[in-house]
Amino acid sequence: MNRLFLYSGLLFILILIFDAYDRDYNQTILVSDQIIEKEGFVDSKQPPQTNSIQSAKSEKSQTKLKSIDSLENNKLVIKFDTKTGELLYSELKDYSVDLGSDEKIIILDYEKKKYSATSNIQLLNTDIYPVYNKKNSPQNNRVVLESTNIKGVALIKEITLLEDTHQIAIKNTIRNNSGESINVRNYETISRDGNNAASIMLPTYTGSAYYDEENKFSKLSFEDIVDNNQTVKTQSSWISMIEHYFFSAWLPTSSNKKTIYTSHNQDIYTIGSSTDYSQIPPGQTLTYTSLMFVGPKLQSEISSLTEGLDLTVDYGVLTFLSAPLFWILKSINLLFNNWGFSIIMLTILIKAVFFKLSETSYRSMAQMKKLNPRMQALKERYSEDKKKFSEALMRMYKEEKVNPLGGCLPILIQIPVFIALYWVLVESIEIRHAPFIGWISDLSSADPFFILPIAMGVSMYVQQKLNPAPTDPTQQKIFLFLPFIFTALFATFPSGLVLYWFTNNVLSIAQQYVINKRIVG
Repeated sequence: MNRLFLYSGLLFILILIFDAYDRDYNQTILVSDQIIEKEGFVDSKQPPQTNSIQSAKSEKSQTKLKSIDSLENNKLVIKFDTKTGELLYSELKDYSVDLGSDEKIIILDYEKKKYSATSNIQLLNTDIYPVYNKKNSPQNNRVVLESTNIKGVALIKEITLLEDTHQIAIKNTIRNNSGESINVRNYETISRDGNNAASIMLPTYTGSAYYDEENKFSKLSFEDIVDNNQTVKTQSSWISMIEHYFFSAWLPTSSNKKTIYTSHNQDIYTIGSSTDYSQIPPGQTLTYTSLMFVGPKLQSEISSLTEGLDLTVDYGVLTFLSAPLFWILKSINLLFNNWGFSIIMLTILIKAVFFKLSETSYRSMAQMKKLNPRMQALKERYSEDKKKFSEALMRMYKEEKVNPLGGCLPILIQIPVFIALYWVLVESIEIRHAPFIGWISDLSSADPFFILPIAMGVSMYVQQKLNPAPTDPTQQKIFLFLPFIFTALFATFPSGLVLYWFTNNVLSIAQQYVINKRIVG
């Protein structure tokens, strides 16, 4: 049985490692018969041409940004280049970097992370990138940029910061003043460098992701982009760059077919989408509308924006368990208005659900503990004959009607639930900077005084003492150090996670103690 706990602990760690690997590297790369030419994003109805989008981006990147302006509402401050219309900076006014800090969270950040976003127009068979001038000064969260005529084509860009939201609306209007029809399309891109600020102990995903109607949610890590630039044709879609608690995304604004693509240039990684080309007759006007979200993974906010956007809250392979656990946790918090007490109540509920399974496990361990003196006697008697020892041990189990693996299944069943809750507590921004009691002012950060990790380690030690002692000396040494190892490990974890683990240990000790008293006496 002690081996079972040892193996279960190792299995828990291995599952976490696998899950982290799956979240970062083992993403499905979508390639179908809908794929178009990778280099150039060529419409099948059009002759081959160079990739004007990438040419324009390259040309722009070599040009010094000359004019920066800003817009602001009650949630966002954004900055943009008035010459190119590119979004260069976004500051979240209601989210601080550290608890109590005046420094705000910055998502788009061209200067430090080369992190920017663009919605613009491309004319067929031209590499000319539009250069805008301000038509008006920013007012009412809105600014209008207008380009000089390009071969008789006038371009107007309207940037609007929607009130009381984390959304930016961009309208690109093309007026054909030439004497012949033109073909144009709208494209949207998000670019950034490959730096990942995630903790080694708590690996969270940083990279691109997209959603399409056929394959649903898919992640493309920076490594995926380097290995193979992707293109996929889709009807309804969004594209994004994801960090731990925050992300940026171009949201769908129409049912027009789009091509999602990725590219990289040195250390800059790009995910983008482009519409099919549309023909504009002479004297006619066409308007494309783009909508960007740049903000927190607050599920109550993003779930209503578009289908699948809440999947940016990355619970990994156990989303089917994590999502309902978060819903229950959030519902409990409506009563307590304290995420710490809500975590404790959720742990109690989970423990109640698995009470009978846990009871089976603890009864098996209690019976094993009762037989421990006889096991030691058999070991001494058959110390030089392992075969006879095993045979005598099995006879004893049969006589006493004890199943040494009786606690295996209950523990294995509970492990996925524990891991699912683990990712709920890691990924949910609702718990970020949430206070508990006393010295725990932020459940998303490590305990500053290590009180919870030490208490968790002590509870783990007490739980071990309630179990039958291992007969193998090597196992005894391993079990002796396990509480210290887990204490050191959990000292770096968010205190919300440690609180959950400690609460679970205390409840397990109470349940196990009562069962041991009944059986062992």
